[in-house]
Amino acid sequence: MKKFVIFTIITAFLLIPAYADAAPKKQKSTLALTYETKDSFIIKSKILYPKVKKTTYPLVIMIHSLGYSSAYWTTLPALLNEKGYAVLLVDLRGHGQSLYDSNFRIHYWTKYSETQFAKYPTDIIEVINYVLYAYKNISGQDYVIVGADIGANTAILAAEKLKVKPKGLVLISASLKFKGLYTPIAMTNLGSTPIMAIASKRDNYSFNQISELRKFAQGKYDEKIYPMGGAGMLMLKANPSMAQDIANWIGTVLK
Repeated sequence: MKKFVIFTIITAFLLIPAYADAAPKKQKSTLALTYETKDSFIIKSKILYPKVKKTTYPLVIMIHSLGYSSAYWTTLPALLNEKGYAVLLVDLRGHGQSLYDSNFRIHYWTKYSETQFAKYPTDIIEVINYVLYAYKNISGQDYVIVGADIGANTAILAAEKLKVKPKGLVLISASLKFKGLYTPIAMTNLGSTPIMAIASKRDNYSFNQISELRKFAQGKYDEKIYPMGGAGMLMLKANPSMAQDIANWIGTVLK
């Protein structure tokens, strides 16, 4: 077990030592997490809890677009909280707050080779496994992963390797291959996992790619095409109904 540092945005910093086996006794609405990967990179993420108190919360994991961060999901996390889901927002290595290794050396995604991008699915798996280990009020059975462009490809590859498959995937501007993250085989291995695939009419590449990915899906595959926006999570700003559409779809797979 790695060493984790967990902060709340309201109270003073709270240090969780290595081998911690429980979450803090008092639940906060937002928990900021710092996770050290096996290769000593520092991944920042946070859990947003809904106002409604539950014994166990279904979880939505959100993985942002290339060059952005979890801060760009606009209203979607709040809508998911309103539906009673906990939301895990992750900044991929080289993005947002996830810029440093354990020796405080800074790393930007713009300098990455495909070798570095290939670590993204493993990073997501490690963070998910830690959250499920440390926070017993988070369901390891009822969860969905949402990803945008490189986050979508990362979601597919991570879901393939997770012991318990997600109840669904929301893939915004997913592709057969992005920065070396090749998805067709993983899509096939996801079995009957339901998928919502999203693209914009103005992004011909992504529009064509989600149709190609359909060939590898083994379960329900819902395509949603929006008239405005380009690739990835920025489509949310261009299409006002998109966040609600995603939240509603997730509601059909997280009962």
